[in-house]
Amino acid sequence: MRPFRWLPVLLASLLLIGIAPAQAQDSKTSTKNNIVTVQQTSQDEELPTILADDEASKIKHLQSDLVVTVPSSPVSPDDQVVFVTSGDQLGFLNINDGSSVELPTEALGPFLPLPMLGVSQYTWLDNETLGTLALNFAATTQEESLVILGINRDTLDLSGAYVPIPQDLGIVSVSPDLLHFLMVVIPPDAVSSGGTAAMLKTTKVQITLPQVEVAVRAETPLLPRALQARAAQARIQFAGLLDRFKLMQDTPIEGGVTVTEKTLDLITYNAQTGERNYVTTVPEATNLFGEAWSPDSSHMAISLVSLRQPDDPRPLYDGALLSEIFYRDVTGNIPPTENPLLQNNNTYIIDLNSHEVQILRAAGPGAPPLLEATAWAPDNATLLVKAWYPAKLKGRTYPIYTWQFSDRASYRFYNADMQMTGELNTNILSSASFSQGTAIFVSSDEIIFRGVIGSNRQPYYYNRVSGELRNLGDRAGTYGAIVSTHSSRQIVLVYQSFTSPPDVYRLGWDGKGFARLTWFNEELRQLANLRQDPVSFKLRSGVTRTGTLIQPADAAFPPKGKPLIVWQEGGPGVAMFNSWATNVENPYSLLPTFGFPVLVVPLAGRPGYTPASFNSLADNGNFGQIDIDEQAEIVGQMVARGWANKSKVGIVGCSYGGYFTWQSVVRHPDTYAAANPQCSLVDTITEWTRGYDSLMPYLEGVPPYNNNAEYRNDSPAYNVGKVKAAVLSFQGSQDFLPVVQGENMHLQLYNRGANVRMVKFMGEGHGLMDPNNQLYAAQQQLDWFRTYLKP
Repeated sequence: MRPFRWLPVLLASLLLIGIAPAQAQDSKTSTKNNIVTVQQTSQDEELPTILADDEASKIKHLQSDLVVTVPSSPVSPDDQVVFVTSGDQLGFLNINDGSSVELPTEALGPFLPLPMLGVSQYTWLDNETLGTLALNFAATTQEESLVILGINRDTLDLSGAYVPIPQDLGIVSVSPDLLHFLMVVIPPDAVSSGGTAAMLKTTKVQITLPQVEVAVRAETPLLPRALQARAAQARIQFAGLLDRFKLMQDTPIEGGVTVTEKTLDLITYNAQTGERNYVTTVPEATNLFGEAWSPDSSHMAISLVSLRQPDDPRPLYDGALLSEIFYRDVTGNIPPTENPLLQNNNTYIIDLNSHEVQILRAAGPGAPPLLEATAWAPDNATLLVKAWYPAKLKGRTYPIYTWQFSDRASYRFYNADMQMTGELNTNILSSASFSQGTAIFVSSDEIIFRGVIGSNRQPYYYNRVSGELRNLGDRAGTYGAIVSTHSSRQIVLVYQSFTSPPDVYRLGWDGKGFARLTWFNEELRQLANLRQDPVSFKLRSGVTRTGTLIQPADAAFPPKGKPLIVWQEGGPGVAMFNSWATNVENPYSLLPTFGFPVLVVPLAGRPGYTPASFNSLADNGNFGQIDIDEQAEIVGQMVARGWANKSKVGIVGCSYGGYFTWQSVVRHPDTYAAANPQCSLVDTITEWTRGYDSLMPYLEGVPPYNNNAEYRNDSPAYNVGKVKAAVLSFQGSQDFLPVVQGENMHLQLYNRGANVRMVKFMGEGHGLMDPNNQLYAAQQQLDWFRTYLKP
């Protein structure tokens, strides 16, 4: 369950283009003012090839042949198997020997498991039977539409029982035994008017679009291609039923959100008996912040953040409004005692047997944290709660409670009386949102959680009794989709790195016995044939930045006088995880395959260091400067060490990474010889007035009316005359960041005779989704850097 929306994160998009060699034209591309316009292609059409056929073929394999396999259920009670999903197939994976039993999609009969639509989760009904809620295409009445589906892991036989859901209830959460529900009572007028979906949408208050990241995509269960048509049919045939699951679906809300001062009742519902029990009444504008069920389904904890007097709805891209709650919060203008995000953060602990309800709220002087229910211990007696501490920025009067900007988290332990019995505090949990920390109880006293140091997101073990804290990862990379065994003291996970595509592995709680269970992507690993080496830089400010240099496997480390390309992620704030990616937005596993070393170093404003480091991007007037200057200083150190050739340094990034690229070649015109900004933010004033309502206010602190010079200084659009680098830019015609601004950046340089090219992809948005465009863009990108960095 992902209850959060990620504040304005500018994501990836891309394509590349070079100015030097003449490019072949065809019916799908045209060029004017050195802007290459790429038309949309159908599945059987191809764009022109720029590189040699063997190189284009290699890129296509690297970009298209990845198989993402994800543990999608808990480990079976006997510690033998886990249910796995991929874009190709479903199956039961033996976690001891790596063998598997495929579940053919036709074996599901008339049923479609709801987790394949992003709703609900898989569970185990017994040692042999995987359980899930499922849609029933064979239903003849509405009462037969939803079933508890059992799948025998050995015989693949199906079993099932109908689950009647009354028409006046919307589903908020489902218990592990699939029999108990937390429900919202739909007002009679919404039921009679068919407005269920619209009503339920109001319970998610959208600030900005969610962030999509490469590491997350490799850990998210996929819908097999063979079931995609059935899923599309389900969204039509079962639209009314699925509307009532809206609260469980982590999908962005397009456009404005209608929020009112109405209230809604939350109840528990027993599907076996039909019994309802009142829990609480909440404002209609309520965000589901966290949930946790005890393993035996006897207790539930749910955390909510409500707005009792919400702001009027506005279009998604309508800029900042001085009077709005989130604007006032991110600019540090609401004291904690009056901040509705803190004051309306409640966690309800529900006893499903006695129907007793307890309320947990953060307390204490100063700036207490928001609380998120996270997990129950196996003995059903201890609740784990994640505390989200507000950001305290230099130059702001009050702390910031918008959770995307939380500067650190901790894990708190509560007993049955909701008394706190312990708390884990560590810098590994800096940046509560963007570090993507999750935690699971593996025994009554032990948890395993994900933490970030630099670019490495690894599993950590913590014993709440002894206080023991240790890293379980024995190699650099990103560990995710973690599930634990019950008695063999092991975890099953997806591991990946800059040099290794994702596959499923097993690891002991003691950090030993790291063993690979799937080998789907071994051919890709060998095809790329890369090495990664840790690097560290002590900066003039006194801080140390750590990162990774990715090179061909046969390259020497340290390198000597080589070309160098530096990359930065979108965001800002988004972690730069050590993960596999070959798309043009994240080319750190692609460009080194063709000989270009790529340097990845998280800087100020990224997770992986300390809360102060994360906050520093938005402290005082730091934005547009501090991380830009850190990167340039690091490049200078690479040159001074003799690792990089001063005249052969390139830079690439998408979204905020595109902004970072443009601002870098503006502020440090003699540092970079070539640049590839993609889907870039280039004008902070436009972003404040017509973009996301909270991003630029958070980063700058004051409106442009009060400090216009700072906004102009932080905007590449007003300083493009300083650029000396050869610039290849990409943007989609449907990008929410105005493509006309990207074109004007390009034209300013083109009109003065600079080495520039822009590639505009028709029909693409904020990032390239069409595989043909990705392949074409990757060739443009590689060709551009070869032309201007001359390896």
